[in-house]
Amino acid sequence: MSIYECNEEYVRKTLYEDGYESGKAAGYEDGKVEGYDLGQRRMLLKNVESAMEKLNINLEQACNILDVEVEVYERAKAALEADIQEENS
Repeated sequence: MSIYECNEEYVRKTLYEDGYESGKAAGYEDGKVEGYDLGQRRMLLKNVESAMEKLNINLEQACNILDVEVEVYERAKAALEADIQEENS
């Protein structure tokens, strides 16, 4: 298994399976985004943005490679920004 396949598997498990289940357990209808904790949101953004930078590709291509929907990325980014603002206030 290549490093990229390992990373994809890790991202899928961490962000989708674990995040989704914890979100559902917390009562969120869409556990995939709301279930992410702050660290998972940061990881999602870092992975997508790193792929964009290192591979010189756009957001849609990076999300496709990492098997993340663009809408999920955008909602996670907005939620992370809200979390950061909440922490700073």
